[in-house]
Amino acid sequence: MSEDIKKDLAQAKKNYQDKNYEDAKNLYETLYEEKPEAFTLWDKRFYSWALYQLYVKNPEDETDLFEAVDLITELLSQENHSKKDGVCAYTLSMMKLLDYLYKQNDYKNILVWADRLNPDFLNAKTSRFTTQDGREVTTASNKEKYYNWLSKSYQEVEDFDECLTISKKALEELTTFTNNSDIWFKWRIARSLREIGEYDEAIDYLKDIYKTKKDWFILWELAENYFFNADNEKSLEYAVSAALSRGDSDKKIKLYSLLEDLLEDEYPEIALKHSYLIYSIRLHNEWGIDEDLEEKIAESGLDMENTEYWKIEKELKGFWKDLKFKTQQPNYGVINRIFPHGKSGFIRRDDGDSFFFNSYEFKGDPNKYRENVKVSFYLEEGYDKKKDEVKMNAVNIYDI
Repeated sequence: MSEDIKKDLAQAKKNYQDKNYEDAKNLYETLYEEKPEAFTLWDKRFYSWALYQLYVKNPEDETDLFEAVDLITELLSQENHSKKDGVCAYTLSMMKLLDYLYKQNDYKNILVWADRLNPDFLNAKTSRFTTQDGREVTTASNKEKYYNWLSKSYQEVEDFDECLTISKKALEELTTFTNNSDIWFKWRIARSLREIGEYDEAIDYLKDIYKTKKDWFILWELAENYFFNADNEKSLEYAVSAALSRGDSDKKIKLYSLLEDLLEDEYPEIALKHSYLIYSIRLHNEWGIDEDLEEKIAESGLDMENTEYWKIEKELKGFWKDLKFKTQQPNYGVINRIFPHGKSGFIRRDDGDSFFFNSYEFKGDPNKYRENVKVSFYLEEGYDKKKDEVKMNAVNIYDI
């Protein structure tokens, strides 16, 4: 190697160390075009870090970002940090790029670029820090982020076989999860299983999820899987529970459509009311309305200008409640304990048994939500995460 090249590389390194990243990059760029074989591993590392500082750390131009990461992955190989902490310009740049693409919802490009990362080399250690207001925050490991980005991307491009594979691998390889990511991996598995017709296995995953995540859309997913599995009775059971669960009405349109299908033979008038609810929600939000739906509402003689969908929903709630609890007799007791945070407590039934409840299950007069108030209620399976036990909880609670 000539003395001139050695001097120039030493100057480029000094420029980087002095934080003159632009000068460092320009000199490295010229030298690399002329004499790439003169670059040692350390020269390549400093060149890569200059590119990182200029174009990757806080990207302003997408083309510059792509070109910089492309060159960094040409200059370096990914280092193995699965067992030890360390900083690798290759890994850090790739993670920055994938994060950028994820925030852009650019799932196809995520799958293209992710091939350049070996997940076995990624660190699975989470990080913790304290915010200015004193909150303890745990951030995901690089390995968890990688699997989350891939799992979501495969789902979005509808490659359900790969989504299944990568989501199951994440659950097998990760021991620590942040922001309920283990639940989201299971949810994507369930969605993928439904798409490939494996309804029984999808149902098993969804039931496991529902132990800890009591969201209406999990119940809806269960209802759909039972429906596709030709078990309308179970489908109706879960669909009604989903309809009664908390959630924005305008996000439940597909659920209401499923209920319409399930009810049209035995309860045609109620099924029509579900169509009317969907119509009113769409009209209220100024969304497009299908011609068949518009024609159905017109032929039924219903008010086609009605945007007060919440009134229709209120009427249907009585039917949903009767349907959900038709095999149960109401229970009676008193609220004997409300926890200090007010979000849950216990009801003691008249026979002395106690049942946990969440405050949102109290449907009566808000002014009577207090201890020693007599109530009626029904029972529903719940899950005690601490004890890993299924228990009966009080639901649909009214003061009497």
